[in-house]
Order: sequence, then structure tokens, then C-alpha cells
Amino acid sequence: MSDRERGRVIEIRGAASAAEVEAAMVVLDSVLGNVRGWQLSRAQQRELYLATPTLLSIAVDDGRIVGAAGCDGASGIGGVAVLDECRGQGLGRQLLERAEAILRERGADTAGLGSLDGAVAFYLRCGYEAKLLVQFAPEVDDPEPVIADLLAGVLAGRIVDRRDWQGHPQLWLRESSVDWELKRRIEDVAGGVVAQYVMDKRL
Repeated sequence: MSDRERGRVIEIRGAASAAEVEAAMVVLDSVLGNVRGWQLSRAQQRELYLATPTLLSIAVDDGRIVGAAGCDGASGIGGVAVLDECRGQGLGRQLLERAEAILRERGADTAGLGSLDGAVAFYLRCGYEAKLLVQFAPEVDDPEPVIADLLAGVLAGRIVDRRDWQGHPQLWLRESSVDWELKRRIEDVAGGVVAQYVMDKRL
């Protein structure tokens, strides 16, 4: 018998205490724990949610947190995670919609986040557009020769915007569709080259 047949309803709401924030962080860690972006931002996000728990949307099943999605209150989504055994029930979409609603209420007109490769299709179904971001891990001592190789090779003829983030170069590709083969070819140019789809949506 399914949860629905038993009449169980999984509640979607904001976190209400430090204990709920900590439990939700465990859920986010279970899905995002190996992702470098999450590792770099986790402490800052935890601090934000402890200070303002309602920015963290949670899915609660009989007192147990089974999903979470955070936002920064400005324009960023911190990540969406649902435990494996609870997927396929629309919880990820509901959590994402609540995070988007918070941003909208606070005056944001866009929402954005970096996506795991396996979640890109989910965000596309939720109305997001994908942009390919190319970054360089710390082990790339001098990214300039690698950037030159990329622009002369696999990215030749493509529209590429160069930006700097906290002193590190980034390349943004203006592409109209998701191209996994292009992502692979970019990352094969040199060790430490990381290509990730970043998702954006107008609210």
C-alpha cells in the first residue's frame, strides 16, 4: 500500500528550529555531499538558515525530514534534495516552488542555481534555462594557457563570455540547448577544468 493510499500527507513548509535546520542539512549532504560547490558554500548556507530558518523549505513525513531546498532570500537557490526512498512524489518540485515563492515575495525577478548533471532535466521541466559555466579548480596554477586552448579548440566559433568571480576566471557559453558531449570535451582539455550547467528562471 502506498503512502497516498494510506492517506499520509508529506508536509512542505519552512524550517522552524535549529534542530530542523540541522536535520535538513543532513538530507542536503546525502545528495550534494560530494559536490564541490556545496562543500564550499555549506557552512555559509547553514549559518544563513540557522539565522533565518524559513529560508529553508523542508518536506516532513511523519516528523521526519525527507527533503529540503534552501534559498538566500535574494535570487539564489542553495540546492534541492529529496531522499531516494521519497522520490517520484513531486516533492522536489514542491520544495523548489516554495523556495521560488520566497524569492518572489522578497522582490526577486529571477532564481538561479548550479545543477548536478543528473538534475538538469528536472530543472528544465520546472521552467529553468541552462547555461554552461566553465571554471578552473585550484590545481590549475595558471588557467590562461588552458583558456587559450579552449577558445582555439573545442570552443572555437562559439559565443563565450569571460568573467571573473572572486579573482578566478570563468567562461560562460551562450548555448540554446544542453550538450553533454560538449561538456565532456571541455573537461577533457585539461585536468581541473570543470564544466557545469547553471540553471536560471524568470519568476
